[in-house]
Amino acid sequence: MIKLIAGLGNPGAKYENTRHNVGFKAIDRLLEISKPISERLIRNSLLFETENFGLLCKPLTYMNHSGAALSGLAHDYELQPGEILVLYDDFALELGLLRVRQRGSSGGHNGLESIIEHFGTTEIPRVRMGIKTDEMDNWVDFVLGTFRKAEKPVVAEMIDLCCDSVAVILKEGITTAMNRFNKKNPSTTD
Repeated sequence: MIKLIAGLGNPGAKYENTRHNVGFKAIDRLLEISKPISERLIRNSLLFETENFGLLCKPLTYMNHSGAALSGLAHDYELQPGEILVLYDDFALELGLLRVRQRGSSGGHNGLESIIEHFGTTEIPRVRMGIKTDEMDNWVDFVLGTFRKAEKPVVAEMIDLCCDSVAVILKEGITTAMNRFNKKNPSTTD
């Protein structure tokens, strides 16, 4: 059972609208859907308690050190890795696509790699949000760049779809969410 939902990103205005911050944007959207009951800074994370989604967090350690913040929260709240759902960007997945997974490698994502290293397992549920486009020459510049105007509606729809997948994971389980959301492409969905 998922007890903590973590959206990955980088803190600060400089990174706010970058591709790498779609995990933070998904948390922001979940907070619009279910207003926080409480909010606090703990273990280098913004932690929100909500009625509909439980605990939501944004690690403030910067992407590459996300595992330090989440492992500290897991210790404080006595959480197992399988009770933490991670939401993050994936430059190997086409823009707008989602992939819900129960476990797996980091796929080259430094934030997820940090989490896997700190927990010592790949058994970490996650929702990957695709950011890949044809303009990816240098991946560092790409993920730290902002979305083009034409991409923004696709991104907004993907974030909404991510939030829908979170609701299904919490109510019906991750297998149901994988079956329902891993096939949807926001640009072709009614």
